[in-house]
Amino acid sequence: MSSQTYHRDQFLSTLDHLGSVYAKVAGALGRKGLFTFPDHHKLAEGLFLSAWTHWEEFARVILLDDLSEDPNGFVRADVKKFRVKGAPRRIAERVLVHPDHPNSFINWDYGLVKSRADTFLGHGHRFANTLPRASDLDKMKRIRNAVAHKSDRAWASFKGVVKYPPFSLAPNQMKGITVGRFLVSHNWNNQRVILECFDIHRAHAWHLVP
Repeated sequence: MSSQTYHRDQFLSTLDHLGSVYAKVAGALGRKGLFTFPDHHKLAEGLFLSAWTHWEEFARVILLDDLSEDPNGFVRADVKKFRVKGAPRRIAERVLVHPDHPNSFINWDYGLVKSRADTFLGHGHRFANTLPRASDLDKMKRIRNAVAHKSDRAWASFKGVVKYPPFSLAPNQMKGITVGRFLVSHNWNNQRVILECFDIHRAHAWHLVP
């Protein structure tokens, strides 16, 4: 098994786990249940954010692997022999992180991952082809920002997503809306939004590592 396949399977396993947690929470709702509906909404936000964080980590580690292994990439193009086995990956990490790491935050947004791949990898790298649901990933990013940032701009962007197709929430549905409530109370492709988000991550994981 290649390291990229291992990382893909780990990410898919994480998504499965998050889906099972969601099912347990949804099954423990109600007057005599363990969770209230506000609990459900808040926990859904956490599950969604966890999936997004693991998605960024997945993209990061396979980019690191590719940079350390690609014979046409920046690290190996001019170096034919390394002194020790782990040197290519350590050099790849130093190339991809900020010089002030670990004191500075490194952004692993997928668009930036693709841009770095274009810069440091050979032609035809795995990030070159557009993700099959890139526009949906952009919607998810705007949803994620409304959880992570809580800024007026992020909230306005979130509302701009949910009131247009494929969601098309009516004005009365927008009253009192939260990200968590949206994720668990509305559908996307005939299933709850949060579950469709997990499926989008799965599709992209298989796209990057077939």
